Amino acid sequence: MSAELLRPRTPVAVLGTLAEFHREPIPYNLKTLVRLVTDLNPDLLCLDITRDQWRRRDFEELPPEYREALLPLADQTDIVVVPIGGEQPAQEPTAAGWKGRVIAGLRSWLAYLQRTSPGPAAINQGVRHHVADTLYSTINVLAGRIAQQARKAHTSHLIQQVVEVAHRDPGCRILVVVNVRYCHLIRPALKKYPEIEVVPYTDL
Repeated sequence: MSAELLRPRTPVAVLGTLAEFHREPIPYNLKTLVRLVTDLNPDLLCLDITRDQWRRRDFEELPPEYREALLPLADQTDIVVVPIGGEQPAQEPTAAGWKGRVIAGLRSWLAYLQRTSPGPAAINQGVRHHVADTLYSTINVLAGRIAQQARKAHTSHLIQQVVEVAHRDPGCRILVVVNVRYCHLIRPALKKYPEIEVVPYTDL
């Protein structure tokens, strides 16, 4: 039997969040996220932060689900954080004029999706997940070609980083927590690697 067949497949789950909307007093809030990740207790927790931010412990500009929930949790447990972000933090797409006003309206719809979600499952699968992805994709189109290229490049970087983590630590249970806008791109890309087993976060 070949070494490839003997090598354990590495389970990877991708959990989507809706960034600043977690501040609201809703079912899928920061406390829920902490409880969820605590229960999953992954071996490795991949977060979309830069190595420089991690090295300097500079978390002020990170979204609240990282700064106020997951990073403090990792400090209190044996969960190992792995920074998988690019050299520069991903920027929120913006535009001027009427496009900017439309983007603001779409973001209010994203907030509504979060407020009405009964829990993390509703954001990570089903109708709300696909609607959120559509809204984020529309925002990127309105923000222009540069924003679209930046999103593609950032997503590709996240995927490659997760693959490298899986190769370094085969068999470890890896949880990737990123903005929901990247989930539908990361999951199918990881499934192309036979050494990686993409699983629902509930099965990690």
